[in-house]
Amino acid sequence: MLVNYNSHMLKQIIVWFWALLRRTGGVCLDLFKVMIPALIAVKILEITGIFGPIADAIAPVMKLAGLPGEAGLAWVTGMLSNMYGGLTLTAGMIHPLQMNTAQVTTLCCMLLVSHSLPVEITVAARAGVKPWFLIPFRLISGLIFGIILGQLFILTDTLQSTPTVIWSAAEQGAGLVEWIHGTLRSMATIFIVILVVLGFMEILDKLGIMNLLKRIFRPVFSPMGIGDEASTITVIGLVLGISYGGGMIIREANRGTIPARQILASVSFMSICHAVIEDTLLVGSLGVWAVAALPGRVLYSWLVMFMLLLVSRRLSDKTILKLCNPRGEGISSSD
Repeated sequence: MLVNYNSHMLKQIIVWFWALLRRTGGVCLDLFKVMIPALIAVKILEITGIFGPIADAIAPVMKLAGLPGEAGLAWVTGMLSNMYGGLTLTAGMIHPLQMNTAQVTTLCCMLLVSHSLPVEITVAARAGVKPWFLIPFRLISGLIFGIILGQLFILTDTLQSTPTVIWSAAEQGAGLVEWIHGTLRSMATIFIVILVVLGFMEILDKLGIMNLLKRIFRPVFSPMGIGDEASTITVIGLVLGISYGGGMIIREANRGTIPARQILASVSFMSICHAVIEDTLLVGSLGVWAVAALPGRVLYSWLVMFMLLLVSRRLSDKTILKLCNPRGEGISSSD
């Protein structure tokens, strides 16, 4: 009897794990179909050297945030490639430009809000959020965050010392073979993480903990226009990154299980505030003030989303669908 029970239990576990693998594969397939073309496009832009002219054009804007004009190259590189690219250039600029802790904190916080735009904007677009809205939203959000921090540090004359840098800049412009290897490794990592997250979520759901988490985060997410349907995915994006939360929200958006207004709010929030643990550790290695990088970023993002909600509530459902129109989603009046 015990042998039969164990055999039945093992069979159930295998069936559950196989279904989990298929779900993970579906989520990753949706995500990789977006990521791979965007990553290739970014690599082409890097090879053609287009980052430099764009950085020169925004140099005057950087000075509004109390930064040297040359810092624009690091911000542009981070926006058009990824966080690591932007931080690599930042690390290489600190000593030549004699940047203080306040300036490094300001630049890195701008990178936290606005980085990896080609990939992350494409992921958001598959969830239904229009690039023509999200690109300026992230650019303006990042710039305003930088201006607020930069002017605050200047007015209070704080963090004017040389930052303690414990992360040395990696060599720029990886070769094609190294780039392909790194991309494949990243995709494998994403698959494993999503597999673990989906499995963990399912276990938590069976134990009733997911409903408890939704109730805990409801007071935080509700003022941003994020309801129970999108709250769990938003938490995942907040902690792990938009690639993970975005991949899951693409799946749900295609099924039509989350209203357009909530998708718009969730994706907008995840776009400016995600992977908070990993990102904070990364910028911390350049001597960034942790208060600005973690609680400051979360609070700033919450305030931005609260203001966005106030505006979006005045918009009709038809207008919302021009900003966010996921496949399979009809007009919804849900907030």
